[in-house]
Amino acid sequence: MRLRRSYGASVASMVGDPDVLAYAGAVVANGGTVSTARYPILTAFVGAEKAAGTWALTDDYWGLWAENAAQALTSLKQRRLGTAVNSPTFTPDRGYAGDGSTSYIDTVFNPSLHAVAMTPDSVRLVAYERTYVGGSGCTAGVNSTANRALSIRSAGASMAANGTAATFSVSLPSVGMIVSARRGPLVSDQVGFKNAISQVRSVDASAVGTSLPLLPIFVHAVNNSGSPALFRATQVGFLAVGAALSDAQELAQYNNVQAWASSVGAQV
Repeated sequence: MRLRRSYGASVASMVGDPDVLAYAGAVVANGGTVSTARYPILTAFVGAEKAAGTWALTDDYWGLWAENAAQALTSLKQRRLGTAVNSPTFTPDRGYAGDGSTSYIDTVFNPSLHAVAMTPDSVRLVAYERTYVGGSGCTAGVNSTANRALSIRSAGASMAANGTAATFSVSLPSVGMIVSARRGPLVSDQVGFKNAISQVRSVDASAVGTSLPLLPIFVHAVNNSGSPALFRATQVGFLAVGAALSDAQELAQYNNVQAWASSVGAQV
């Protein structure tokens, strides 16, 4: 396959994975580019996800360790353009960092409107932190009424999976890929992972939600009933949201994400 240096108006004439091509086209429409070096990296990631069965179970992905801001803020699967609010710091090939007080990313992904694989009893939020800034704040999440919270908070120790928060004994520092998920209707069905390793849940959630959160997911803060709260100044390179995965699929996706990170020099 012969490629141009970057994908602009010629995207429609390229051949390859249709999902990657559609993403590249969306990035260009949003004012960015996808280089000939990045295209095969994205193709390898999407192909590996499809082979593992995790693509179908993941509603959307954000490769914040992108080449440019438009590429980072354009979600990979549903191709939604997020918003960087109050100037979080973007570093190419590394990700976005909040300032811990006002800046965050609005993914515009609203679980109640945009979920496909995710259900109230099968939910999953993933964040890949690249820097450790202590245990305060929320890496990513949303908290709406009726126990509908989905979040990763305080270095992974407090996580919600469409319910109130449970406590996990996540090993520190909290760099790497952290997962908050629920695999059934009970509070005891909540699970947490760090780099595909199951984490001990020390305190169950007190309640679960019977429908999905009604507001968009934020990064570097939690969307608390429409307002950002619990700001966190960490650098985040990757985010994903969807349905719960099996242990084997958790490992497969971690390996796929880590391969993507390693390809751009963002692995931790």
